[in-house]
Amino acid sequence: MKKLVLATAIAALSVTAAQAAPTVYGKVFLTLDVAGGDDNSIYKDSRSQLNSNSSRIGLKGSEALTQNTDLVYQLEYGVDVDADDGKNFRSRDTYLGLSNKQYGTLLAGRLKAIDGRVDYATVVDGGVLGGDSVLTAFDAPRANNTFAYVSPSYNGFTASAMYTLDENNSTDSLGRDAAGVAVQYEPAGQAYRAGASYIQAGKQLKAIRVSGDYKLNGNTTVGALYQNTNLNTDNNENAITVSASHKVAQTPWTAYGQVDLVDNAKGLKDAETQRLAVGGKYAFNRNTTGHLYTAYLRSNDGKNVANSKADAYGIGGGLEYKF
Repeated sequence: MKKLVLATAIAALSVTAAQAAPTVYGKVFLTLDVAGGDDNSIYKDSRSQLNSNSSRIGLKGSEALTQNTDLVYQLEYGVDVDADDGKNFRSRDTYLGLSNKQYGTLLAGRLKAIDGRVDYATVVDGGVLGGDSVLTAFDAPRANNTFAYVSPSYNGFTASAMYTLDENNSTDSLGRDAAGVAVQYEPAGQAYRAGASYIQAGKQLKAIRVSGDYKLNGNTTVGALYQNTNLNTDNNENAITVSASHKVAQTPWTAYGQVDLVDNAKGLKDAETQRLAVGGKYAFNRNTTGHLYTAYLRSNDGKNVANSKADAYGIGGGLEYKF
């Protein structure tokens, strides 16, 4: 009997220890990028660059509080692998929260809570000519002092919301109180996904985004994104991204292409940005991926369209390791 009680106690302690132990994870992604452009381009004097692309390290885990509710946490920090510019170990998504199987998850901390959930179109990974970000004036940053809620999935539907407190009078990420909502539809076993989001920061910034993708077959996926941003100017910015990726059968290669089109960029009338990027990924194994890509960028500032057009081009490649 004593042996049974002892074994039970040891098992219970083992479960508790397993729950309490955090998971260490991260990504190291380095690329060598070369960019150039004409005299009107910001890349006209550009040199070869070694870039760290969203490299990070983090700890995450959970602890059971009741049968249906867990405490959840994450401490994630960005790292510039190629340099120390005084910003290493800057906070990324870092939070403490509660997760309930029936009612959803509530988080508090520094978060990129809404727009990042509704982007099914971005396939560019490297750092050349804009990197993996959508070329818009507003791609919601991680915000300090943020609360976020994510619902459980109901027949493929997930809803989320966030609220950011501007505690220090315009010194936080968004410079003012901000709120956002999003809905996603990702039905199990289907070939399509879609989502929409809305975010507002004060009275001077409002952005609505819709995005989705569709698997044409087991190897090919196409995606699209549209965003309308009101920057409190006479002209709303309109951005469109269209992309495709194709897993080459019986090889480690995946090829991709992406087109970004922006009108009234940054709220300036007739300012335009267009980017075309194509590339490929080579999966050495589950954790390691090689990258090769090239891009072409054209823009104008909208003030004197005839004389302000700028062309730029770039090529790059690198290695990404996830753990």
